[in-house]
Amino acid sequence: MNYQKGIYFSLLLAFIFMACQSVSKKKEETTTAAPSTVEKTVTESQPPVNPDAFFQAALNGDISQVETVLENGLEVDVLDANQRTGLMLAAYNGHHHIVQLLIEKGADVNKTDANNRSALMFASTGPFATTVTELLNAGADPNIADNVEKWTAVMMAASEGQLEVLKLLIANGADLTMVDVDGESAYDFAVSKGHQAVADFLKK
Repeated sequence: MNYQKGIYFSLLLAFIFMACQSVSKKKEETTTAAPSTVEKTVTESQPPVNPDAFFQAALNGDISQVETVLENGLEVDVLDANQRTGLMLAAYNGHHHIVQLLIEKGADVNKTDANNRSALMFASTGPFATTVTELLNAGADPNIADNVEKWTAVMMAASEGQLEVLKLLIANGADLTMVDVDGESAYDFAVSKGHQAVADFLKK
């Protein structure tokens, strides 16, 4: 087992700076006419929508920028080059205010990236109990396994020694009998990483 949180950060940043895309709202024209007046046309337009700005803001915790881009018409579950959403990026760094906002805007909490990793899995790698709670309360599935190593959120929390997060996951139905491709459970992750408090808790 060679899981390290740094791997996730590198993967996230590698795809954050994709080619800039712009989506412009179609201009609306309103024409009014009267028998004795000249026809007038009123044109309304919105600034271009930049997915890159959205992804960067979500990762960095810039809620103002996230709100601005969404208000300009960006789809809340838009995907980056590695099929990650803004919710996943915000969850990775524990930006619970942005997570809450995106959920309110209709973000799919169980959407997964190219490796079948969810926002909850990303949040579980850090000391982000509030973020994990937001996701679980919104219906996040604690037993999604990725398609690379078959890791689950509880394995990630155990590997990083995140005891409070681990307790939340277990309280919300995390299956401790699940194992990865090497046959290792969350308990094995905790032991191999030297997180004794987590190992002791799981042993009980």
